[in-house]
Amino acid sequence: MRAQTLRQYLSVHTWAGIVAGFALFVAMLGGALTVFHHEIERWEQPATRHAPLTLAQTEQLAEMVRAQFPAAREQMGVVLPSHSPVPFAYWQQPDGEWMQARLRRNAQAGAPSLVTGDARPGLSNTVNALHYSLSIPTYGLYLMGVVSLFYGMALISGVIVHLPRVTRDIFALRPGRNLKRFWQDAHNAIGVLSLPFHIVFALTGALLCLSLPLMMAFNVLTFENKLAPQFLQMTGAVPAKVTPVDGKPLSLQAVLARAEHAAPGMETTAVAWSRYGKPDAVAEVYGEASDSLGVFGAVAVRLNDGEIVGQHSPGVRDANHAVLSMIYGAHFGNFAGNVMRWVYFILGVMGAVLVYSGNLLWLESRRKRNAALQPANLRWMAKATAGVFLGTCLGIAVAFVGAVVAPDVTALSVFVVTLALSMLFAAMTAPAVAATGLLIATALACLAIPAADAMFTADHLVRTMADGDWVLAGVDLTALASTTIFALFARATWRRARLGDPNSVWAYPLAHVRRSPVGETANKTVDTDAHIDEALPEPPNPARS
Repeated sequence: MRAQTLRQYLSVHTWAGIVAGFALFVAMLGGALTVFHHEIERWEQPATRHAPLTLAQTEQLAEMVRAQFPAAREQMGVVLPSHSPVPFAYWQQPDGEWMQARLRRNAQAGAPSLVTGDARPGLSNTVNALHYSLSIPTYGLYLMGVVSLFYGMALISGVIVHLPRVTRDIFALRPGRNLKRFWQDAHNAIGVLSLPFHIVFALTGALLCLSLPLMMAFNVLTFENKLAPQFLQMTGAVPAKVTPVDGKPLSLQAVLARAEHAAPGMETTAVAWSRYGKPDAVAEVYGEASDSLGVFGAVAVRLNDGEIVGQHSPGVRDANHAVLSMIYGAHFGNFAGNVMRWVYFILGVMGAVLVYSGNLLWLESRRKRNAALQPANLRWMAKATAGVFLGTCLGIAVAFVGAVVAPDVTALSVFVVTLALSMLFAAMTAPAVAATGLLIATALACLAIPAADAMFTADHLVRTMADGDWVLAGVDLTALASTTIFALFARATWRRARLGDPNSVWAYPLAHVRRSPVGETANKTVDTDAHIDEALPEPPNPARS
């Protein structure tokens, strides 16, 4: 391939990564943690860690919601205790607002009560929302679909650029004084080794995020508005028309028994009722089958007599549902047990490192090697890299601490405030100072996670390990491992800033002054960008002249 063509692909690779990089970093870090969504959900609810709600209490929750909110009789769903230690109900009010409700157990009064409204977005749900929509309402999902397209563009152009030397890039990792070469090797190795998975992530992510706009476009352009009425049947198991029968609605336990009989290998996760109390009422039972790539399944049960009126599960579904289910399973990696989940977790973290190292290489390639003062666009790009990337790590770590220390404060608000303060700190200080400070703060926040767990709950790491409760112990152990990793990164950043190339955007301003020849400037303190902007060229050294 001609050198000019390779340069064009390299330019596409660089700018596609830069444009989508900030959103991709947040999504990948959130996605890595979302692999263990249910484990985090259990950890963040100390009151129900060892005593989750029962199925009978879940049905009681549904009955109380139907009694207090008539709109819920038309359409309502509940997440089952097998899927969440704290089941909740969700439904849509006549004004279009989505509501949630949980059951509050009252040990003194005996009778439980409802906690309704826009239910507290828990830690696990916040992390999940960061992954699929950056927690931006409505349009965040479509934004991430576009970001996934840029992600795929960066992957394809990167493959074309590195294909001629792919065998060398896989095994090349040369640590040493040449940090640019080290980061380049790490970036290439991670990209090449995890390429197949990242292509799957980009493709399935774009399809999951943009499926609705695509179907709406096809509905108008190709199917003359005949596709829209089929949307629900394309994704669910409930047929368009259900033959009405008279009878009393089955209990939740009876509905689940009918669904499990129809799909023996499916682990039920949620139930959604439609037109409850009417002759054509239906309960749609959702679940997952771990022995299939297409894990997602659903069974529709006619509520008044228990007849199965629709089903899509492994071995019993059409091509459309099979494809959709495989896309879901391939993206979230829940088709091969805990080993595959850990593989997906590592791949998600490696993807975040890939994006971060891409930004570092962009900065390193464009800096002026013989200039103490780097261009403003490089300095602000470095500030943004430190503020957004490292601020995201700090925000998630602080949200974990807040989930235990301040359970009444939403995890999303804790994350947003922490990220905003991190970006402000990065904007007001030199990039090296911001990066080192944020890495140290993240290491301390990670260390505070098991400490808060021990101080504010009845559990602690020693106890959970002794009890063999590796779900709770795993969160604390992962936090301790993260503490070590962020501390090592902070140390490396500090050493790079003090002892590395002084003509770097990642060097301390003070380092450059100290490296100047002996004279009065050696004792000056210059530690802000304002001082950098005012810095004059280095005066001639009388000793040398």
